[in-house]
Amino acid sequence: MKNSYKKTFHVSSFDNLIVSLFVIGYKNIGESIIVLFRDKTDEGEGVIMSMVIDSYETRELKLVYEVLKKYNVQKLDFVCWTHPHWDHSPGIDKLIKKMFHDDIVIFSPKFYYPNLTSDLLKDESKKADEIFSNIWKLVEKHPNIKEIWRTISANGDYITNVYPMHILSNDDTDSKELFFRFLTPLGYRTDEYATGGKQFSKPNELSISFVMSLNDYDFYFGGDTENEHVMGIDAEIIKNMRWIKVPHHCSNGAINIANNLGPRFDYAASTVYKLSGLPNKAVQNIYAKAGSLHMTQLEEVGDYHLEYEYGIIQYDYHFKKNEAFVDITTYGNAEQYYLL
Repeated sequence: MKNSYKKTFHVSSFDNLIVSLFVIGYKNIGESIIVLFRDKTDEGEGVIMSMVIDSYETRELKLVYEVLKKYNVQKLDFVCWTHPHWDHSPGIDKLIKKMFHDDIVIFSPKFYYPNLTSDLLKDESKKADEIFSNIWKLVEKHPNIKEIWRTISANGDYITNVYPMHILSNDDTDSKELFFRFLTPLGYRTDEYATGGKQFSKPNELSISFVMSLNDYDFYFGGDTENEHVMGIDAEIIKNMRWIKVPHHCSNGAINIANNLGPRFDYAASTVYKLSGLPNKAVQNIYAKAGSLHMTQLEEVGDYHLEYEYGIIQYDYHFKKNEAFVDITTYGNAEQYYLL
């Protein structure tokens, strides 16, 4: 298949490439994800591609900034605001403003945010209209707006909404294709709300989810996708997923991903949302039985009490001789979940 690449990134060699994923969860509520493509040599290290998916922060903790500072990330190549729920949104407008440049790409659901119902804007999606307006002010008059601002409407397949990229070794002797393949939100459910005039009351139905494919390894970022949108993802795509950020905090509404895991599945990670009683243990058990599941925090039981206000799971992927090797590091409350 011939591709028109949207971006090209350069690495010293693919033996030096580390793909780092950081799944960040705050205590009981809040989610952010960072993706860094790191070029690590004997002489030093640099980041060749950077992405933040969703934002959460408190007055005391701004963990996205701490991770980006640790790896000396001065600008972001991509930001994805999956949907306007409050546990995915605080500070994402400020982050984009701080990291904004002419080649940044912002992915957002195809939707008109002021059409959220008033009760949602006061509660589950508070300040979503304000956050959207702050982002829109940065892009609406930019001459490169068609590349910077990408609204997502999908069909649950590998074809409808694809963002193809290219990674080259510095000596041009080796190359790999990198794809974002957007699977949700399903356009037939959400497009009618995209131009305004009709109110919307279920923000999870807007949630972007996508596969990042590199070297035939599929990473799935599930956002809060659930219900009909999860059911609309092609089952063969799910069978090829090897790393999964579990949709909607291991809710039963997203169980279709867990029920269709294929033999290639390796790892899953999830945050929590205690206000809704999530995660669901039955869903956790499916992932833990099929492969490995890490949580940004486990449930407080008996003498076990959460020590920190956060949990971070770091996956460092190395692609050697067409095989993927991963190192997993946990911080704060994050731990591996074992079958109960």
